Amino acid sequence: MKKEKTVGLLELQKEKAKLEGDRAVLGERLQALKAESEKSSQQLIMIAGALQAIDHLIQTVDPETSLEEQVEADLNLDETHGPGPDEEK
Repeated sequence: MKKEKTVGLLELQKEKAKLEGDRAVLGERLQALKAESEKSSQQLIMIAGALQAIDHLIQTVDPETSLEEQVEADLNLDETHGPGPDEEK
């Protein structure tokens, strides 16, 4: 004889409540992630604007020096200076 498996109404209601809770939690998490994504996008746009402004200032001060050349020159200065006041000689 074949045994039939039945699911009671209480079990279905419990599962429905659990799924509704899961859906609510995931919906809240999705909203938080969307807000964080928007915030990060705005920060990237602000940083890009700041970089553009700094690049413009650099070109205004010294149009012959590119940003890469300036960074390279700064690195070379760091390597050739003597020890600082808190460093041993």
